[in-house]
Amino acid sequence: MFLNKAFPYTTSFRNHVLISVILSFLVVFILIFLQPFGSSNFNHPHKDLYFIGYGIISLVVYTSLYSLSRWYYVNFKIWKWSEELIFSFLYVSIAIVIAFFYTELFINKKPEHIYLSFFMNWFRLMFLGFGIILSTLSIFLRRYYGKIKENEKEISSESEKAVLLKSSLKKESFLVVLGHIIYIKSEDNYINIYYHEGSEVKKKVMRNTLSSVSKQLEDMIRVHRSYIVNPNYIISLEGNAQNGSVYLQYIKDAVPVSKTYFDNVKSHIS
Repeated sequence: MFLNKAFPYTTSFRNHVLISVILSFLVVFILIFLQPFGSSNFNHPHKDLYFIGYGIISLVVYTSLYSLSRWYYVNFKIWKWSEELIFSFLYVSIAIVIAFFYTELFINKKPEHIYLSFFMNWFRLMFLGFGIILSTLSIFLRRYYGKIKENEKEISSESEKAVLLKSSLKKESFLVVLGHIIYIKSEDNYINIYYHEGSEVKKKVMRNTLSSVSKQLEDMIRVHRSYIVNPNYIISLEGNAQNGSVYLQYIKDAVPVSKTYFDNVKSHIS
């Protein structure tokens, strides 16, 4: 189903600030130059400054919701079209609600307009006029910058050489693109190699030791006596040296970080 398909979400703060600025600029541009909803009849020496206030509302609401969406993505490791549509609806709806009070209390100075039926008519007019434009552009920009981030990672991974990992039994080997390996976990005399092909995570089990295979994977970092991870896939480091863990892209469960390696992992993220 369409709503269950993955949406290319990016956690980049810089990209989301840029998106919020673009959306806010659009709001101000429409109000100042197109003057919809009878705003051309509003005469005030500081008219343009009042209109810039709507852009600030859009900026603040978007960046606040971005922080919430990033928390959700980091904790649940998923962002589908359903989450994206909910984000878009909340962004537009909250911005319109705040804009209503801003309009009636600070611009029109008519607190007597603060009642439900008047608000509902105002909300419907703004949502159908401004809301659809803003939500559509928001989804387009977020998808665009998300795709760029995905493509950068994919290009970076594909440009790396493939590595042939050999089993300690000398009868088995595994050819994998180095940049596609997310992390490796050791269990007894075996290692579990977690890697991705596109957005699908796969696991390869081989008889070997973590120490042996890590010699072939110099870019991987040790986070625990039983784990090495690809630092390019680290989303966040949580906890402290006594109880640390890292969250990795594509992986839902946290990977433990032991006290011995906590500071080294922290320096890689920094």
